Amino acid sequence: MPPKSAAETTLRELTVAMEDAVVGIYRLQETTGERVSTSELAAELDVEPPSVSSIFSRLTDRGLIDREPHRPVALTESGREVALRLVRNHRLLETFLVECLGYGWGEVHDECDRLEHHVSRRFTTSLESFLSNPKADPHGDPIPDANLDVPTEREMVHLDTVDEDTTVTIQRILAGDRETLEYLASRGLEPGDTITVEERTPIGLLVVSTATGQPRLPTETARQIICSSK
Repeated sequence: MPPKSAAETTLRELTVAMEDAVVGIYRLQETTGERVSTSELAAELDVEPPSVSSIFSRLTDRGLIDREPHRPVALTESGREVALRLVRNHRLLETFLVECLGYGWGEVHDECDRLEHHVSRRFTTSLESFLSNPKADPHGDPIPDANLDVPTEREMVHLDTVDEDTTVTIQRILAGDRETLEYLASRGLEPGDTITVEERTPIGLLVVSTATGQPRLPTETARQIICSSK
């Protein structure tokens, strides 16, 4: 086993709340490509903004975020490494729970949010080998490898931007809450499913054809579905 990196040493010094904040910043930056504000992270973590401000101060002291007064924050290289270590734990655990323990894909996120903080590098390396080196978790999220390199994704778009009469394949679901995930699964909207955009209604719903029907999706829900050309 290679010696522990600086990020792994740092992880031992962080509270769960601080780790959650680092991962939350990573997820928001991964989705938007922009720096992250206090209010955005508070909404992501479902906490009050003053709690985020306090955490930002502690992360700044440890060199994990780049922070300037009255500006959104971004992860430093060290912060990104910490985030990727936790993201790797989370996504491998999700894959294991779905493939081996019979969990539904809608219920694993909260379970793995708790577990990701408490597994070792040795455990995740063994788990990755046991699972035959998966490249993505059940939601289609790419799994960083042992070197924390993230698999390159093909060119993809959000479902809400797809033109009518266009057929696409779902690659990834960004939503993390159980209710949304279970709703999408029940409507035939999971990674690997092929769908066709049929109509945009005057009230802002997207009608799509799936193997099981024609669900109507709110724009916000469609925005959380990432697709590629068929």
